[in-house]
Amino acid sequence: MKCRQGWLFGWVLSAGVGLSLLPSQVNAAAASAEPQMRIPQSGVLNNSVRKDTKIRVAPATTVKRSLCVWDIMGHTGEVVAMMRDYQVYASQLGVDFEIRSYVDERIASEDFRTKYCDAVLLTGLRARAFNSFTGSIEAVGAIPTDAHMRTLVQVLSSPRSQSLMLSREGDRSFEIAGILPFGSAHGFVSDRSIQGADQLPGKTIAVFDYDKAQAQLVRELGALPDPSDVNNFASKFNAKSVDIVIAPLAAYQALELYRGLGQKGGIIDYVLAQVSLQVIIDADRFPAGFGQQSRQYMSQTLYPRAVSMLERYASFVDDKYWIKSTPANLKRYDEMSRISRIGLIEQGIYNPKMMSLLKRIRCQHEPARSECSMQSE
Repeated sequence: MKCRQGWLFGWVLSAGVGLSLLPSQVNAAAASAEPQMRIPQSGVLNNSVRKDTKIRVAPATTVKRSLCVWDIMGHTGEVVAMMRDYQVYASQLGVDFEIRSYVDERIASEDFRTKYCDAVLLTGLRARAFNSFTGSIEAVGAIPTDAHMRTLVQVLSSPRSQSLMLSREGDRSFEIAGILPFGSAHGFVSDRSIQGADQLPGKTIAVFDYDKAQAQLVRELGALPDPSDVNNFASKFNAKSVDIVIAPLAAYQALELYRGLGQKGGIIDYVLAQVSLQVIIDADRFPAGFGQQSRQYMSQTLYPRAVSMLERYASFVDDKYWIKSTPANLKRYDEMSRISRIGLIEQGIYNPKMMSLLKRIRCQHEPARSECSMQSE
């Protein structure tokens, strides 16, 4: 997983991340990029992203493998449905997937670790146990918009990022075989008076018990972390046993977080993180080249479908719940997030290469950001 940062950063800037460039400059950058890279000229994903239309010949041999999929809605959920399309695509590459759905992400992760699953789909927070680089995508405040997330996934789906998708643990080789968005995460508060860091001391915030970063950040803000997991954090919020949860907008309807919001609650508009879904494979059990082809398929074909799903989830949120942050608060949140990321890099929780890449992407989208003149991250 070694990669020279200078090469990586130079490539990120030259490989079509030209969202602030003139059209002629964008075209020149795209021309110098890898042929497999297709970076939109705007920062907004649309359905015009070219899909892989190459006619494939069925492979001479097919291997049977299991794919364990976490979907908060279970086997009827839209994530599982997307993975069924992925299952069809994988068959063209010589892999016959049996899909096993899970509502408990912890069990899905453990089943992959114990080799009950040959591949698994998890959130990035869980994926950190298998790849610290992609497992740092959910870093606090690191990906401000959907456009930033789209740029990141396109960069990571290029063949030139392949070495960063690989990791080893003992005698096993893991590979990230695809990354999809699961939406921006926001602070859901039970009382709208909680609008900034000044109101956090003494408040109880549900944090995932397997993520050291969350608990530490909460303690630094003077709040009280309440160890939770994906199966119980919503019920705690809805029962008023915690004051705040951090969740993607998909959870509003799926987990009925509107019950916890009630008449007094709200959703802070600042994007605390972008949640990702990542497919991880036991690399030695798959045909050569499968991981790269899988990453490109997800980036080109499944990404637009995931975005449509997330837009539909976001539409369920009642506008009355949004708490609009003032420009001063947004600036303060950005600075607090930056300082927190630096501390978590130093502690080995966030991967420094991913943090540097994300900073480059932020500054390519928004060159005027104050951090762009700083050496940190």
